[in-house]
Amino acid sequence: MSTLILTLFITSSLSFLTYVFLVYPRKLDIPRVGPSSGSLGNTSMSYFQGHSLELIEEGYTKVRSLQSQPYQSCNLNFSIDSVKYKDGLYSLWTTDMDRVIVSAKFMKDFMSLPRSTVRLTASIRHAGPYTGMDIVEESGLQFDMCAGQLSQNIGRLAQPVFDEAASTLHAKFGKGENASRSLSTPVFPLMIELVTSAIARAFVGPGLCRNPEWLSTATGYTMDVAKVTTDLNAHYRVFHPVVAPFLKSYHEIQARFALARELLFPLIETRRSGERNQHLDMLQWLIDSAKGPDAQTDKIVGSMLFLNMAAIHTTAEVAANVLIELCAQPDYVSMLRKEMREALDEDPHISLATLNKLKKTDSFIKESHRLNPLGLMTFNRYLSAPVQLSNGITLPAKTYISMAHYPQQRDPEFYPAPLDFDGMRFFHLRQKEGKGDKYQFASISSTEPWWGVGKFACPGRFWASAQIKLLLMAILLEFDLGFPDGQLEKPERVVAGAGLKTSVTQHIVLKRLK
Repeated sequence: MSTLILTLFITSSLSFLTYVFLVYPRKLDIPRVGPSSGSLGNTSMSYFQGHSLELIEEGYTKVRSLQSQPYQSCNLNFSIDSVKYKDGLYSLWTTDMDRVIVSAKFMKDFMSLPRSTVRLTASIRHAGPYTGMDIVEESGLQFDMCAGQLSQNIGRLAQPVFDEAASTLHAKFGKGENASRSLSTPVFPLMIELVTSAIARAFVGPGLCRNPEWLSTATGYTMDVAKVTTDLNAHYRVFHPVVAPFLKSYHEIQARFALARELLFPLIETRRSGERNQHLDMLQWLIDSAKGPDAQTDKIVGSMLFLNMAAIHTTAEVAANVLIELCAQPDYVSMLRKEMREALDEDPHISLATLNKLKKTDSFIKESHRLNPLGLMTFNRYLSAPVQLSNGITLPAKTYISMAHYPQQRDPEFYPAPLDFDGMRFFHLRQKEGKGDKYQFASISSTEPWWGVGKFACPGRFWASAQIKLLLMAILLEFDLGFPDGQLEKPERVVAGAGLKTSVTQHIVLKRLK
């Protein structure tokens, strides 16, 4: 018993020191929005968790310089005389860390810096030491695979991924004489299932992509990460090393990793003894490219789980919101279906060229995501070295930064009638001379930063864009869709901390085209 107590004391002490040196806020001579942290930090019971949108909007809309047009809140429209930190900086204590919220105008100050200086925060935001998410701090392999092989092979993967998603969707209707002509189903879970099957085809290949255990593992790992993070966020960070071993969710995620290793190990060993580049999937690219510690079997398994976690849930949620918008804006359905059919009339084999022709579809997806982002903030980074900004302020090492993009997407300075849904908003912008390659869903800029900015942008954004288009093709080419009878309005999304939650119970009705 005395040994256990000593171990817990040492663990807590080390955790406290880690908190003090890595997480506890550095004092900066910049304004603060909302309360300061207590000496132990924050938990999910904190003020930010229930007032995050209010705080983000306060930081965007308070007094600094005159503005001619009103910012439009997601909750109400109101005119303001000025903006406080819209083009500046402010500190904000969130559930998991104290952050400096930086505006779009400072993005250029980070572009010359290496990724080793402007680092991801996924590990701390998702309880990395207890979920395996700390693998992104240990290796850049995942980034390289998404930016390289995955993006370069979208054209070759398009048809098989479409076929896999379509097959999964058809199975929901039954087979033969018992096949149904319509289906009412929760849209978010449906998108999770379709995205998981499509990603499995691209990540582990045809040999494993329909294995029920792998599909549940790929999907379940994301849920496990969320559970562990939620459970730990109920406690101060300094106590996480003590609390984690007693959590049911922690043991469940350990079991999930063990099953993933059991499923992937035979495939990894077989592939290692074969020829390089023999298989067109993520697992083969990892095996061929990994060097040193990255080549260890457990590291490859961890990389696969991280990539699935990064790809499945976010893509499914964006796709679910697109379908909900289509149900709320049914006039767009026939327009997008016509565009898809015309693209396939030129070449029935789906390729990158096919997807590039879907400009109206791309615009609709982008507008949906503009008004239905996955969170309030983006460009979440940790500075490992001091960074001097163009206004003369130096952000010290160990500073956490974010960009509050949610209110920016509702600002009339950037978007006319910002709260009006215009599915062709970006299509029309691309028709202007010299703008044909801009304003795409996968495009990046400081005013459209949901993917991040510059070299720090999400490397899988081209794949995500392609996959959502393939999912929409699988649905719209064969089915009509709408809300259940009697529903006219789309469901409200719920703000929880820095996140925006999409309804998991909202149904859509799919009906086979005649």
